[in-house]
This record gives sequence, C-alpha cells and structure tokens, in this order.
Amino acid sequence: MSGNNTMSYDLTGKVPLLAKFGFAMLPLSWVMQTMVITWQMFYFTTFVKMSVMLVTLMLTVGKVVGAVATPFWGYLSDRLYRTAFGRRFGRRRAVLLLSIPLNFIFYMGLWIMGLPTWVYFVVNILYWASWAGITTVQYALPAEMTENTTQRAQIVGINQIAGAIGGTALSMLNIWLFTIWGKDDWHAYFQIALLWGIVGTVVLFIGFLTVQERPYDASTDVAAADSDSKGAGFLGVFWNFISAMRVKSYRVYLGMYLCEQTFRAIRGTINTYFVIFVLLLDPQTVSLGTGVGFIFGMAFVAMWIWLTAKLDGMRTFRLGGYACIAAFSCMLALGIFHASVPSGLRSTLFVVFLIFMNFGISGVVNATQFVFTLVPDVDEIVTAKRREGQYAGINSTLDVIFTALETLIIGIVLSWTGFVEGATTQPAATVDWIMILYTIVPIVFVILGNIVSRLLKMSSANHKLVLAEVNRLRAGGDMKDVEPETKKVIEELSGFKYEQCWGHNNVINASHKE
Repeated sequence: MSGNNTMSYDLTGKVPLLAKFGFAMLPLSWVMQTMVITWQMFYFTTFVKMSVMLVTLMLTVGKVVGAVATPFWGYLSDRLYRTAFGRRFGRRRAVLLLSIPLNFIFYMGLWIMGLPTWVYFVVNILYWASWAGITTVQYALPAEMTENTTQRAQIVGINQIAGAIGGTALSMLNIWLFTIWGKDDWHAYFQIALLWGIVGTVVLFIGFLTVQERPYDASTDVAAADSDSKGAGFLGVFWNFISAMRVKSYRVYLGMYLCEQTFRAIRGTINTYFVIFVLLLDPQTVSLGTGVGFIFGMAFVAMWIWLTAKLDGMRTFRLGGYACIAAFSCMLALGIFHASVPSGLRSTLFVVFLIFMNFGISGVVNATQFVFTLVPDVDEIVTAKRREGQYAGINSTLDVIFTALETLIIGIVLSWTGFVEGATTQPAATVDWIMILYTIVPIVFVILGNIVSRLLKMSSANHKLVLAEVNRLRAGGDMKDVEPETKKVIEELSGFKYEQCWGHNNVINASHKE
C-alpha cells in the first residue's frame, strides 16, 4: 500500500474533495478526547474510588506528558521521509498509522475496572502521549496540503466545524445514551467509552486513508539538514523547539494565538459562574446559550472562511476582535445593570449577546488558524525545508501550558475573593471579579492581540511573493537574482537578512556555521 502521499498534485490548485473529507475526520475524532475531559474525573472518583487529589494528579501528569511529547512527535514526523516506512506511507500519515492503534488501546484502558492504581497512572500517561501524535498531524496538515490561500482558508474552516461537531455531538448524544444504559453503574460509562472509541478510531483510519500530504522531495527531506549535527536526535528536538522562535512571523503569530487562546479559555471557564452568580439566571440558560451559540457558530465559520480568503488573516483577526470587544462590552453592561432588567429579558439579552460574541470569536479563531498555515512558508524561505510538524508540536505544547496556567490563575483569584464552594450565592467581591474576568480581561487580551497583529505585514500579496521566491529557489534559482521588493518582504516576515535565508543559517542544525 503506497497510499496517496506519493501522488504528484498541484499545490496551488484545488485540494481534492476526498482529501478535505479525510482531513475533517481528524477533528471529528475529538469525540474520544471529549469523553476523557468530561467524564474521566467523575468515573475515577465515583467507581474506581480514587481520591479527587490522586485523580487530579494523574490527569495533570498525563496532560504534561502529552505537552512534552508533542515536540518529539513533530520532530519525528518532519524526519520520517528518511525511512522506508515514512516514504511508503507519508511522514504525516505514518504518524497516524503509529498513533491510531496506540490511542485506542490506552484510551480503553482508562475505562477498565479493577486495575491497580499504578496501572491507571501508566495507561493515562501513554494515552496522552499517543494522542499527542494525532493532534500534531492535525495541526500540521492545513499548511501541508496546499499553498493556495483560498484552499487553506477552507481547510481551516473544516477544522473548526468538524472539531465543534466532534466536541459537541458527544455531550448531546450522551444524554440519550445515559437514559438507555443508566448512569449509576460503571458498565454504562465503559459501553459509551467503547462506542466513541470505535467511532473515533474508524474516522481516524478513514482520515489516514484519504488525507493528502506533500510528496517526498528536497524540501520535505528535513533529515538531510541536520544529519551532520552533533545535536541531532534527543537534543535536536529542543534545539528545533527554541530555533522556531527565531522566525519573526512565528513570534508575532504566537502573540496573536496566545491572546486569542487566553481570552477564550478564561471566558469558557468562567461562563457558568457569570450566568449563575452575576446575571442570577438558572443553569438551563447556560445549556440554551451553548446550543444556540453552536448552531449559529457553524454559519459564522462559513462566512469567515469566505472573508479570510478575500482579505487576509491579519485583517479578519482584527475584525473579529472588534466584534468581540463590542460583545464583551454588552455583557459587561448587562452584568452591571442586571438588577434593573427583568429575568426573562435578561435571559434573552444574554443569548443574543452570546451569539454576537460567537460571531467575533469564530472570526478570531479562523484567522489565527489561517495565519498559522502561512508560518511554515516563511520558515521554508529561512531553512529551505518544510517543518510543519515542528510548529504543530510547539503549538500543542504551549496550548497545554497556558490552559493550565489560566485555570490555576482563575482558581487563585476566586479563592482570594472568598469564593464559597457549593453556595447558591457568592460574596460581592467574588461576583465583581467574576464579571471582570468574564468581560474586562478578555477585552484587554483582544486589544493586545489586535496590536500585536499590526507588527507583521503578512498580507496576501506579501505571502504570494514569499511562495514565488520559494518556488524560484526550489527550481535552482540564484539568490543573487532576487527582486528588491521580494527581498524586503522576506526580511520583514522572517526577521533574517535575505543572505542568511535558504539554509544559510543554523536554525535547524546548531552546528551549521555558514
């Protein structure tokens, strides 16, 4: 089985529908991950009878291991074409082939009753480590599959929509499954986990069979760039992790991404508290808002796909940011004046403002993911190699780190203000800080993200100049023949002198002295 990784296809044309369908299967597999995130702690404390502190420690260690594992998966994936296994299946698809069965085995191990505690710890660590291989490929493929910005915008939108379906469908269908199988016996949780494990594994394998990636050539043979490095292998992973930060486009992207990720995570974590303790509405309003927001979110993503393709990621990022600022401001006003607004109107306004907020958030997320697909093109002009896997690994690692920090900081703030667990009302200071965390803090991060986005001139026109220069140099063109405008753009986007680009640096290989 040679797969379709060796097919020669036009990177500037349309991505085949089958390949887009295959990519959509990867985020759909989040039905498995959502099961772990939603029910694992409850399952272990209720049925396995582990203490909450021990379960928290186990899950935290597993996530940390997964964060550490992602750069290794990215480093390995970028270099798999040096092996016959990688050249047969593709460097990204080969990682899927390794990760899919391991992920299923360790995922199901988490739901088996009667194992020793140390076994659960080991299985949990191995699950998060194997899952990291799948997420690394998911991050890498949008930039891998095409150089056409319109097609990339569509693939990014597919990732958003399929991820939302995979993450939300489970929660909705589980309500029905628990009514059939019950919720007071561990067998029900095992059966539901097995169902989603089979579904997730099947869609991942469909993705493996149908997704398309770059064929083997000089640009994807990354191993050749560090084959003489004394730091290749284990130390090379850390060198490449740090060296990626030297590319200016990635540093600016990281500023945008971390602002976007932080304000969304804070808003999501504090959402229920804002509804119940600030707006004094019932918990059903949270479910209603989530459901309505999900439906409208799908339509919004479709609109942002079109808009991002017409404009560029930087401008759509800021446009979505402006909508977020307006929506959070409306929420702030509702929180301040909630006492003078009847509860029915309060609920309606919350849902309306939440829809408006989802409009802005879907634009910011779509733009951020789209800009990420452009970074490997700038990296290639610097290194002469394609390192999507390296950047995917870094993103996954930073995602886990900042999510953990955000959760910790929110816990500290609420505890400091006197938050009372299990209470139906909270102290005035806690209520005020919940409102600040839900509205003012996100506004600050959105403004900061918009400011950062102006530090880089990553327009569609400039990106095309980079791609054109990459193609010219790939074809054997001389660096001395570069056009002045192209040289200026490359230096602006990369942060390197043009003469130091195209591998004339030690970005990949620490021992490269040229």
